[in-house]
Amino acid sequence: MNEEHKRGVTWLQVFIVGAILLLLGGLSLPLFTTVSKNVRMERTIDNARQIIVCLKAWAGENQGNYPDAYTKAPPKTANEAFRLLIKAGIIEDERTFTAPASPFTNDNNIGEAPDYLKALERGENHWCLAKGVKDEANGNTPLIFENPSGVSWPPQWNCEVAGQPKEGRAWKGGKIIIGLNDGSVSPQSLESSKSEAVPLKKDAEGKDLFTRWLPNGSYLEVER
Repeated sequence: MNEEHKRGVTWLQVFIVGAILLLLGGLSLPLFTTVSKNVRMERTIDNARQIIVCLKAWAGENQGNYPDAYTKAPPKTANEAFRLLIKAGIIEDERTFTAPASPFTNDNNIGEAPDYLKALERGENHWCLAKGVKDEANGNTPLIFENPSGVSWPPQWNCEVAGQPKEGRAWKGGKIIIGLNDGSVSPQSLESSKSEAVPLKKDAEGKDLFTRWLPNGSYLEVER
């Protein structure tokens, strides 16, 4: 084989390897995006589980009631309700109440005892709390859920800003994360992956988790 032919083979090999690398790079981008989404979702689910554990601890000391039923100073928002968990010493890290891809973040500055007024200030809590649920209620009852796109019952979420750090955002693919009274947390499907106000997907009887277990329900909103 002469030198010219050898050089030709070498450049051909370089071209082929370069093409393969470009192809693999193009394929890896959606894979990386999917992995990133799954990691963010898992972190959000973990936070929700921790919140429910804390709510159960509160209920164990308060006749099975959750903080929304606190009679000494009834909370008007989910922020106030969750702040009671901090005041009770059940949890000290307010970062549990945030989530990836959320506009609601915090600095983990909870302030000083006994009131901890810096804890979960406006814009520092991602989660809503269903009202009127007791520890003894059916395990399938929704207890906490990601902030919706507006105040309505049942709640609705914005799929047009899915995956973005926007108020009321859904996850891509029309999902929202909900924690149930039995402590389980999972993504729940919405009726659609489009539109700015989408409720949960209904079952064969025309009901979703909210309308089935809390037909006349309401919830404590986040402080926006």
